[in-house]
Amino acid sequence: MTVLEKREAGEGMTLAERPVPTPGEGEVRIAVKSVGIDGGVEGPFYRWEESFHRYEPHLPQVFGHEFAGVVDAVGPGVDGWQGGERVAVEPRISCGRCRNCREGRANLCTNETGFSPHGRKSIGIDTEVQGALAEYVIVPARNLYALPDGITFDEGVFLELLAIGVHGVAISSFAVGDRVAITGPGSAGLSALIAAREAGASEIVMIGADADEGTRLPIAREMGATATRNVAEGPLEEPVDVFLEASGHESALRLAESSIRPGGELVQIGVYHGSERVPIDMNSLVNEEIAVQTINARRESDWRRTLAMAPSVDLSPVVGPAFPMADYEDGFTAEAERAGVKIVLHPHTD
Repeated sequence: MTVLEKREAGEGMTLAERPVPTPGEGEVRIAVKSVGIDGGVEGPFYRWEESFHRYEPHLPQVFGHEFAGVVDAVGPGVDGWQGGERVAVEPRISCGRCRNCREGRANLCTNETGFSPHGRKSIGIDTEVQGALAEYVIVPARNLYALPDGITFDEGVFLELLAIGVHGVAISSFAVGDRVAITGPGSAGLSALIAAREAGASEIVMIGADADEGTRLPIAREMGATATRNVAEGPLEEPVDVFLEASGHESALRLAESSIRPGGELVQIGVYHGSERVPIDMNSLVNEEIAVQTINARRESDWRRTLAMAPSVDLSPVVGPAFPMADYEDGFTAEAERAGVKIVLHPHTD
C-alpha cells in the first residue's frame, strides 16, 4: 500500500510503500477514504517545527489521526462489524478498564499513555501506532462510529472535531439564550460555534486574526455567527456569558479575561503549542467569580450527540479543499495558507 511518511528531519514528507497490515484481536482494518491535515499536528510535523523535533529518533513515522473510511477487514473477537461499513474513527486509544474509561471519559484514560503531545496513545500521533496517511490503517473496533446516511467521508473527518466543540459546550454552564464568544475560527472554534448554535445561543461572536479575515471569518458567518471581529479590536463592548477560547494564542486568553461578565465562564479548548506555561490574571477571575473549565478531546457522550446532530447540519463549508494523497504538497500548502478550514487528502481515489 502507499503511505505518506516522514523519513528524516526537515520539511516535507515522502510517498512510500509498506505492507498492507493485518488486524489482530479486537481490531479492524480501514480503507482510508479521507484524512485531515491538522494545523496543530500534521501541519507542523510536515514543516518540522521545533515542537516536533523530539520525534527525530523515531522516524520514519506515518501520521494522520483525523480520518474516515470503510471497514475492509475484521480481526478475531470483533462483534458488530462485518466489513463494508462507512465509519468515522476516534483516534485516542483507551484501555476501557480504568476509572475514567468506565465513567465514559476514555479521552482521559490513565493506562494507555503514549508519546503524543497530550501524553496519551493515539492513532497517527503516537510513535507506536501508524496513522491514516495511508491507504489502510488498523484501529481498535471499539473506536469506530458508523457514519450517518448523507454524511460524506470528508465530513466524516470533521465529526471528531465537531465532537470537541460539543464537549466544550456540554461541559460548560451554557444555557439556552446565553451570549457566547469564541476565539479561533479554525476547526475547533467553528465546531464550538456549531455546537453553541445548535444548543440555542442567542448571540455568537467569532473572533479571529488578520489571516482569518478573507476565509475563516466569512465561513463563521455562514455557519451561524451573529458577529465577527478581529482580536486586535480589543475587549468586547458587551461581556458574554460563556467564552470558548479555541485558538491557543495568549492574546486570545487576554481578550477572554476582559470579555466575560462577572459570574460567567471561560472554557479553554485551544492548546498552547510550544508554550509550557501562559500567564493568567487569576486575581481578576477570582474577583469576578469567573469559572474556568478546560477540555481535552471528546467523550463517548460527545460522539453520541455529534452523530445525532450531524445529519441536520451542513458541514460542507468547513471541509476542503480536498486533494489526492499523491498531491500532498498542494494539500499542505493549502493548510499553511489557510485556504480552507479542514484540508483533506484522499488515499483512495476510487
